[in-house]
Amino acid sequence: MNFHIFSNLEDLGQAAAAHVAEIAAEAIPARGRFTVALSGGSLPQLLGSALVKQATDWSAWHVFWADERCVPLTHPDSNYVLAQQHLFAHIPIPPGQIHAPDTSLDPAQTAAAYQHTLAHLFDLHPPLPQPSNPSTSLRTSLPSSNLPTLQPSNPPPSNPPALPQFDLILLGMGEDGHTASLFPGHPLLQEAGRWVAPIFDSPKPPPQRITLTLPVLNNARHVAFITAGSGKADILPQVFAAGSTLPAHLVQPTSGHLDWFVDEAAAAKLKASDT
Repeated sequence: MNFHIFSNLEDLGQAAAAHVAEIAAEAIPARGRFTVALSGGSLPQLLGSALVKQATDWSAWHVFWADERCVPLTHPDSNYVLAQQHLFAHIPIPPGQIHAPDTSLDPAQTAAAYQHTLAHLFDLHPPLPQPSNPSTSLRTSLPSSNLPTLQPSNPPPSNPPALPQFDLILLGMGEDGHTASLFPGHPLLQEAGRWVAPIFDSPKPPPQRITLTLPVLNNARHVAFITAGSGKADILPQVFAAGSTLPAHLVQPTSGHLDWFVDEAAAAKLKASDT
């Protein structure tokens, strides 16, 4: 893990943006594209103005969401709206490569449809559905217009499917140690099957959301946390405490790289031994 502390938000944003551009520069020649998942909160604003100045091949970017609130994509609470305001309005990523969840569906359908989007774009078999009624299939629960046009031609494998592997997942952290829409003590922290899961009881409004699950977060090639402000100072030492069960602590890439970008206010109560 690499931990970076900055005296001001401008330097933090510039360093994080340069980090993103560096990963993109590695990914595009190697795989022909750069896959990145964003979170909401203050992250787009902290990163946006610096990222738009980076020299990168925007035409090779594919943007996804680590979580989204189940509100219209025009709603002020939407993570998509935040990214649109601070990023997409200023950079030429092709619209067809901005993969926002379809929040016009109910949360379970939104999560299932987004999981199929990931399966299609990463050329994977999606996890088997987990319906409450064994006779109910995922296909029949989704409107046909929301199914991807390209379906795997082979039957699902008997072994657990491979996971999507993002080049980079950008995460923020709440004052309670949550990240994406994974909250302390929530059952979704134990989710091992689904890549994308709905949440109906978020302790932070709005209550209905979808989120990438820990197996997907921890399968990324790179994960970067970007967080700032004195409101994070109390929780950050708890995140780095041995044996912590806070969601932000549980994001530990299996074989990838983890970076934290924080300001001095957020890091005020950390000890050198914490990181």
